[in-house]
Formats: sequence, C-alpha cells, structure tokens
Amino acid sequence: MTKIAIVEDQRSEAELLKRLLSEYAEAHTREFVVEWFDDPKKFLDGFDVDLDLVFLDIQMPNINGMDVARKIRERDCDVNIVFVTNMIQYAVEGYSVQASDFIVKPAAPASVNRVMNRALAASDRNADKTVTIKNAADGRTVVVKASEIYYVEGSGHRITYHTAHGEFSDWGSMNAVAAELPSRSFARCHVSFLVNLKYVRETSKDTVRVCDDVLPLSRTQKSAFFAELAAYLGGS
Repeated sequence: MTKIAIVEDQRSEAELLKRLLSEYAEAHTREFVVEWFDDPKKFLDGFDVDLDLVFLDIQMPNINGMDVARKIRERDCDVNIVFVTNMIQYAVEGYSVQASDFIVKPAAPASVNRVMNRALAASDRNADKTVTIKNAADGRTVVVKASEIYYVEGSGHRITYHTAHGEFSDWGSMNAVAAELPSRSFARCHVSFLVNLKYVRETSKDTVRVCDDVLPLSRTQKSAFFAELAAYLGGS
C-alpha cells in the first residue's frame, strides 16, 4: 500500500490529481491511500512519517510550497516530494529540498504516470535489499534495509552504518560495502564516506549534507559524486 498526500489549496486541482492517481492505481493493480490537505499548516501539524509521496503545490496562501518542503525535510529525509506548479522556474529549486519530480498544472495523465512509474520503480528496487551487520559493540546481528541507511563511514577496518534506526558498526572494507549496496543510489563523496543519494539535502564545493550531518566532499571524488547524483536525480 502506498500512502500519498496532496497539499493543494484549489479543490479542482486536487480532485483532478486524485482522479488521475485512482486511474493509475486501477491500471497498474496498485493500492493507494490518498489524502487531500487544502491547508498546508494542518498538513504539517499532523505530519505522517509513514507517507510515501507528497504532491505539493508551490503557490499557496500564507506559506510557500518550498517552505513547506523544507519543513517536511526537517522531519523526514525519505518521503518523495513532487511539486505541482504552473511556474516551472520554481520547480528547479526542488533540488535544495531533494524533490524527486514536478508536474505542471493542470496535471495530465502522462505526467502522473511518469511520476508514479519512477517513484514505484525505485521503491520496488529497494524494497527487499537488506544488509546484515554484526554489530561490534554488542555482537548482535542486525538486518537493515539499504533504503534506511543514510551513509556509511569507514575508519581503518571499522565500518559504521548511520541508519534510520541508529548507528551500527562492523568490520570490513568500504570497497566491499560499496559492492553490496545498490550502486544506483549510493555514491562515494570521500574515500571514507559512502552516501545514500536520496538523503542528500545540500552540497557545497567541499561538503555534502546528508539529513542533519555534514560530510566532507573530497577533491578526488567530487566529479564522480556530482555525476552520480545528477544521474540519480534525473532518474529517480
């Protein structure tokens, strides 16, 4: 089941999007739970961390959709954000809040199909991929989904996984970890850091922000990292 929120102040636009999502679900034998919010403040006040996808209008009274997206990212690094707008120039700013796509108003079947195909394909690819970690701190064996790993840090032969469930350490090599994790969604920003690209929130000339952590971006890894990030954003 895929949980979707539509944050849109215009009823006609929200109803059109709901209809197109319903048609997509029926055509592809999917089950969606779709909730419409005409007030972004109410959406944020009752924010659901189990959401899979948010269709977010950029132009709304009282609060800009980009500001809503920033507040979403303060609480959830994972949920897909799709901007719905008639002002394409704002959609390109979505990179700063890790938006996965945008739709130009009024929503068209082809646009919704494109967005949903990409979002569900990415979700399906990562759904069953797991990593088994023998936690060095207490000897427990922990199984973590690759999609829940924010980044991996290597120091000597000690590997630390920073995840949605906390930090776990194991012994091994960064090359072995990189080979085990999905190459499409993980990239090296530094010889000691392997980053899950969907959690990248901001980059600068020498740093990468992953959720709330700022990691180094090395000169030798920079070109390859930005190329992999661009490829990920272009196909996610």
